[in-house]
Amino acid sequence: MKIRPVANAEKSAYDALALAHGTLFNRLDWLALFGDRMQALGIFTDGGELVGGVSLYQERRRGLTILRRAPFTPTCGPFLAVKSQNPVAVLEERRKALECLADCLDERSPAICMLPLDQRVADALPFFWRGYKVIPQYTYLLDLALPLEQIRKNMSSERRKNIAKAGQDGLTVRAETDLRVVRELVLGTFRRQEKSVDEPCLDAVLFRYAQPSNSFAFVTCRGLTPIAACFVVHDGQTAYYLLGGYRAAERHHGAGAAAMFAAISHARALGLKTFDFEGSVIPPIERYFRGFGGRLTHYFTVNKAWWPVEIGLKMLKRGIF
Repeated sequence: MKIRPVANAEKSAYDALALAHGTLFNRLDWLALFGDRMQALGIFTDGGELVGGVSLYQERRRGLTILRRAPFTPTCGPFLAVKSQNPVAVLEERRKALECLADCLDERSPAICMLPLDQRVADALPFFWRGYKVIPQYTYLLDLALPLEQIRKNMSSERRKNIAKAGQDGLTVRAETDLRVVRELVLGTFRRQEKSVDEPCLDAVLFRYAQPSNSFAFVTCRGLTPIAACFVVHDGQTAYYLLGGYRAAERHHGAGAAAMFAAISHARALGLKTFDFEGSVIPPIERYFRGFGGRLTHYFTVNKAWWPVEIGLKMLKRGIF
């Protein structure tokens, strides 16, 4: 197998494979949001047949090349059309693709590499053998085939109480088509938490990518004032919780949960199969997502850095600098 950039004449074939075997985050319309920092790479057989792909987001900081997760993009792939039926042959085929990706990364030799792999990649040994740190991350996946009442019952008592409290206190939830409302609440939350946010990428997601066919938003309101927002993107199978925020002056424990439950209900009504919370390993956030009753699911990130950079990052983390 070989990995190389997708040529213009190959883009339609790449996109068809991404649609069939990847996620919306592998599709060209999503990758285009990030300009020349994002590159679509094709996975080819030795005979030149395009069988899969992966996306790499590259940036420069302080003169160093960094490969990492693109803003608002949970995974980079790879995705692969596997033709084999034999379990051993399937494993070998997937492993060859990962070995090619590891070769590609080693050839680029970035100062820092931090790539999140697709959830379906259960075998990260090719990276482990190359000296990458293979680190598990976690999300929660909610089965939307369940009856809505069963989904509610599977939630924690705390989350059910949050949602009920929102209704008892007169809060209302509405579908929101004016994504400027979502932007305001999301940016306000990031700023209060003193977290950086790539505003051009945020605007590209909300105002260039988002369409009624691929996304939706719900906001919880006190009277006419939006106080919490939930923004979701989706393909034909899975809804991904991508952005959320709340208004600090109007904070209510049930506002965010009510918007999230409305989003879950809407995703189910659309016929989607799974709701992905795009979880976090930060304890309060993980506990919040856990309360919605999804199945804990892991995926891998593969990390590597030049030795002097790695030492510097460790010292910075320990507060030595």
